[in-house]
Amino acid sequence: MKLLNICKGAVLAIGLTASTAYATTVDFLVGGDTSVADVSACLGCDVTIDLNSGLIGSAFSLGVGETKTLAFFDITADTNNPFFAAGLFGVDATLAFATPGGSASSIGGGGFLSAFGSITLGALVWDQNEFTLDFGNGGIYSVVFDQGVDLILGTAKTIYADVTLEAAPVPLPASALFLLAGVGGLGAVRLRKKKAAAA
Repeated sequence: MKLLNICKGAVLAIGLTASTAYATTVDFLVGGDTSVADVSACLGCDVTIDLNSGLIGSAFSLGVGETKTLAFFDITADTNNPFFAAGLFGVDATLAFATPGGSASSIGGGGFLSAFGSITLGALVWDQNEFTLDFGNGGIYSVVFDQGVDLILGTAKTIYADVTLEAAPVPLPASALFLLAGVGGLGAVRLRKKKAAAA
């Protein structure tokens, strides 16, 4: 009976320890696998798609429910024709995280119309623009890429990605492991005493 009470106490202590040692924030580090590639065709203009220069290696921390908006890449159109231009472009993009791990990848496409040197209508549509990533021990974050009609106006547009921490991981604390080992040791000693008394 005493052993049962000890076990109940141990389970309660583990629960309390886990809740107090629970990490309230998660650190993010944008990894070197982050990339963007473009395949573009244009009539009367040039289109370039470039990864944001400060993105790789950038770091931030999020609490549960918090969102970080990252400048992902830039789409720039050089309209050589002062009267009319039309363009199509394709994007193959990956946003990867060295910490806590995981990546979001998709292929998108779009087009635009330009009149008198300024883009008047543009669109970008991804094959998939919302991602949910599990990085272990119950930790989950989501990534959403910009998309939509009327997205690109003017001659350049920055495409953003929103990163939201949906759930933080709940690791088993080292103290709880020691507590479990101690309870197991008590059980082993009690069992040995019973065997010795029976012999």
